[in-house]
Amino acid sequence: MIKIRVFFLIQTLDTGGAERQLIELVKALDKDKFSVTVGAFSSGGAFQSELEGVKGVRVMSFGQRGRWDPVPIFRILNEALRIRPDIVHGYMGVANEIATLVGRAVGAKVVWGLLSSDMDFSLYHWVSGFMFKVGAALSRVPDLIIANSEAGRRHHTSSGYHAARMIVIHNGIDTERFRPIEGAKQAQRRQWNIPQGTKLIGIFGRLDPIKDHRTFLRAAAILSAQRPDVRFVCVGSGEKEFAAGLKDEAREGALDGRVIWAGWVADIIGAYNAMDIVTSSSISEGLSNVICEAMACGVPCVVTDVGDSGLIVGGTGVAVAKKDPAAMAEAWNTMLNWPEAKMSECRTMARARIEDFFSARQMSAKTEAALIKLVRV
Repeated sequence: MIKIRVFFLIQTLDTGGAERQLIELVKALDKDKFSVTVGAFSSGGAFQSELEGVKGVRVMSFGQRGRWDPVPIFRILNEALRIRPDIVHGYMGVANEIATLVGRAVGAKVVWGLLSSDMDFSLYHWVSGFMFKVGAALSRVPDLIIANSEAGRRHHTSSGYHAARMIVIHNGIDTERFRPIEGAKQAQRRQWNIPQGTKLIGIFGRLDPIKDHRTFLRAAAILSAQRPDVRFVCVGSGEKEFAAGLKDEAREGALDGRVIWAGWVADIIGAYNAMDIVTSSSISEGLSNVICEAMACGVPCVVTDVGDSGLIVGGTGVAVAKKDPAAMAEAWNTMLNWPEAKMSECRTMARARIEDFFSARQMSAKTEAALIKLVRV
């Protein structure tokens, strides 16, 4: 059987939701059917070594030194000419536009990956909004566009992206890796010096305006005034100045000693297992890996109803309006007051929902079918 040669392009293999999903997809693709090369514009990144360990996958980096360093288009093109891919698959942002140029130059099919929805570009450099508009203008060119959420498809098509060749394939989680682990809760809590009987509510992800940690912290201040038995954990890192501002806000909210700033955590599965509730306070999401990973670990979630977050939790958690700390605090308190039997049932249902609808196996099967159909047409 002749393998389909797929050349994935992504800006970086540093930590992030898009990067994690690319790794999960590449790991899960059937290597008897696909020959896979992954090209990152910049070198290094926390996920690069993990991807390099995947059998049957070649990993390339093209030496871009920073965000404003020119994209190494000629190096990417030379590699594409060498491997002669059947498909060049961009993975979000500028990688989609570069995939279009490279794919058309070497006669390959072009696939775009869209992993966001309803972005507020006022929070970022103007280039981000400009490139979004460039994407809309070019969106008739790719042979296939894969959005990772229904919300993402609606947002992009309403913003001028071509809908005819756009499909939705939800993110997938490795449910063998992300799972409840006996003893992990207690072990992680000991590392954080959490007193016996304390309830833990966690937020996971980079410290970034779009994740809206400020709403999380304001909700934490409200709940802390009602319940002395609750602590809060922020897992993730970000720009120093922005992180310092969040910590100042926590102090102003009388949260000294109530919030653990865990930073980057090596044992992320242990960190999920340590929580009673995981929260996403984002003002924009496509399909949140964090919510899926937490639920796969058997942790119920309180989320803002953005992107497909409400769809993910279904009846296993609570969705509230974005930027509403009072509603978030009320949802936390309600869930913490559930009887243990109800909470146990919720944990079981949360994991089952990810296994049934958001597994890496389902994501890879749907992606394989779409890519095979694309090259066989």
